[in-house]
Amino acid sequence: MAPEASQRPFGRGPIQLLRLVRLHPCVRLQALRRAEYFGLEGEHTREIDAIHQRAQEFWSDSGVDDDIQVLCAHGSDLADKHGKLIPTLDVMFVRSYDDDYTVFDHATDIQELIQRLPGGYNFPLLTFNAFATFKSNKHDFPSIIIGDGYFEFHQSMGLGSEGPEYALSHEHAHHLQFLLDEKDEDSSKNARKQELMADAFSAYFLAHDSGGNMTAEELSNIHSVAYSVGDCQVSNDGHHGTPEERRCATKWGACTANSLNIATLDLRELKRRFDVWYDKVDNLDNICQHANSAVLFSSFDTISCSLVVVAFLLESANLFGF
Repeated sequence: MAPEASQRPFGRGPIQLLRLVRLHPCVRLQALRRAEYFGLEGEHTREIDAIHQRAQEFWSDSGVDDDIQVLCAHGSDLADKHGKLIPTLDVMFVRSYDDDYTVFDHATDIQELIQRLPGGYNFPLLTFNAFATFKSNKHDFPSIIIGDGYFEFHQSMGLGSEGPEYALSHEHAHHLQFLLDEKDEDSSKNARKQELMADAFSAYFLAHDSGGNMTAEELSNIHSVAYSVGDCQVSNDGHHGTPEERRCATKWGACTANSLNIATLDLRELKRRFDVWYDKVDNLDNICQHANSAVLFSSFDTISCSLVVVAFLLESANLFGF
């Protein structure tokens, strides 16, 4: 007899669906390198390629790995049962299977679940993720992985242009943290500091004349993008920073770039300055007064986002019979 849904590797209901978001990048890393495209139709490919090249050049003197591979997670990856899904499940859940519930059964359950979602394999939540991995025993090469759902989210918020550039430069900043030994890939310790530092380094690069060279209007959109990915789970060890903290970190990075008359700061000096700023991060009213011109989401936009989340949870409850 097959195990109850609650005993299976992914659990059941909406929790099972949300855990697919974590599975998806692992599927991508199991695949062979291929010609990458970004966005459902490849609409962000040129932009991502260009900003990645500029980021590599900008940070080249830091010593960061110059062979970072940028990959995109597509919903269609999960449709390849034998080529991608099963090999990945074998790696992730090898101890969870037996004769009563095999990896093939698990892959079948996952695909049946996805096929019941609106849009099937293109359902945005399946690929609503972006993260960085370093070269290790688990990964053959350093990478940045961005899902189609991440692009779609920012497109729906009217931030489709700056959103991809923020995502790429933010994840590239995590590679700088690997270099500084600031980030443990398998630990959520100091998660807020790590994420705010990545926001700050990202905005520093995007604002710098020798980096992204963004205009004031574009940087305002970057502040809004950062605001949109903040969370309010302040008691959670994996808390990444509140929306205001995320926005404020990008302001600090951009202002630091614009206030300097030198080509670029040494990476460790930039980190030292960030550490000084971070020690004051709990007093945002004072440290963010210098950049109050950034565009904030209106109350209407915030309410709209909340309604989308509520609608999804209700749909999930109906879908799984809760």
